[in-house]
Amino acid sequence: MRLSPQPRFRYYAAAKIYPELIKRSLFGRHGRDGPDEIVSLAERIADLTGTTHALCLPQARVGLYLALRCLIRPGQNVILSPYNLYDVINMVICAGGRPVFADVEPDSFHIDPNAIESLIDDDTGAVIATHLHGLICDIEKITEICRAKGIAVIEDAAQCFGGRIADRYVGTFADVGVFSFSHAKNINTLFGGMAVIRDDAVHDYFVEALAAFAPESLSRLLRRAALCFAGDVFTMPVVFQLLTFPLLRYDYLHDGKITNRLVQAEDRPVMRQNLPEQYRCRMTPIQAGLAMKQLDELESQRKQRVAYARMYHQGLSDLPDLSFPTEQEDHSNVYLAFPIQVPDRRRVVDYMMRHRRDLRVSYFGNLADDPCFEQFAADCPNARKVAARALLLPTYPSYGKAEVEKNIDALRSCFGRERKFASCPSPRT
Repeated sequence: MRLSPQPRFRYYAAAKIYPELIKRSLFGRHGRDGPDEIVSLAERIADLTGTTHALCLPQARVGLYLALRCLIRPGQNVILSPYNLYDVINMVICAGGRPVFADVEPDSFHIDPNAIESLIDDDTGAVIATHLHGLICDIEKITEICRAKGIAVIEDAAQCFGGRIADRYVGTFADVGVFSFSHAKNINTLFGGMAVIRDDAVHDYFVEALAAFAPESLSRLLRRAALCFAGDVFTMPVVFQLLTFPLLRYDYLHDGKITNRLVQAEDRPVMRQNLPEQYRCRMTPIQAGLAMKQLDELESQRKQRVAYARMYHQGLSDLPDLSFPTEQEDHSNVYLAFPIQVPDRRRVVDYMMRHRRDLRVSYFGNLADDPCFEQFAADCPNARKVAARALLLPTYPSYGKAEVEKNIDALRSCFGRERKFASCPSPRT
């Protein structure tokens, strides 16, 4: 019996996005001038997160840029993780700051608060604390360190919308928090994001800056929707099992890397000195309306991903060759994926592909070593190790518990630690 693989990732809210986009496009209801839905979304997010102000963004990275423009002086240092999206570093540069890389913790994928503390000096203007893969960094310790030294904190919660510590949402611990609603996130508005802000003056700065941007163009939204639709078609279970996965598998096992480049993004760093013109846009009412239609499912979907994460924790925790972040006792993470670290990643991915298991190699690298940012280079051994070992196991809500079990069994078999009483058949080629 050959196990039928499920895809490593599927876009969220496809059934809501395409009909609404088509309807509003055909009837001229793109809503370039109508603010009601944008205001309603901002009010809903402010109420949900318990913050003073919330503002719609074109992209989360633009929120980082605006926060830095407001909170630091030109030339000041901004401490951040090197295991990151390369454009986060670019937002520091575009805003006039100087990136300073602080190493990550060995197992958590997140910036190390102790490394932050050791790097703060008289030239430090801000710290960016990023929550990666839907897991929460030690934001409480980071804000404690920074506030004691009068340093601004910006919370990059682009991948962690809906995460909480106790009853407090991530994004609300810092001076400014940003969320992403891009096509690869748990709230999907194709492009877009949200900023939550505590200070009135910072809020006013954002309002004035965003007012100078043009609305997101309908043509760009339609192009992104077409890309997502193609992805949805190729990851439909029947199509994926009969066509997409065999092509992925063949290409990967024959070192072609063509298909991996097609399904990865943000993996070829370039350094920017100025904010690109395509970033200077505003979220449109149609995008805000799409977000509103998805918010009611946010918590139920998060709980489903947490359930999958608990299965991975319980099924893999005794494997000495694997490492992954500690499970949160209050199960408050978001888990856009379940990140693990493995030795000899190529061997593990080969094994999983041969056993018809589809998973993602993390496209984040150690940017402190990247030639693109050579002038900001730093020795970050943990980030170097994480970047070479990270794999992302699927957690999207429709993935299914049986598929999680198959991943667990395949990984255990790869490391020679089969479960005595597996709940699913062991994979075979």
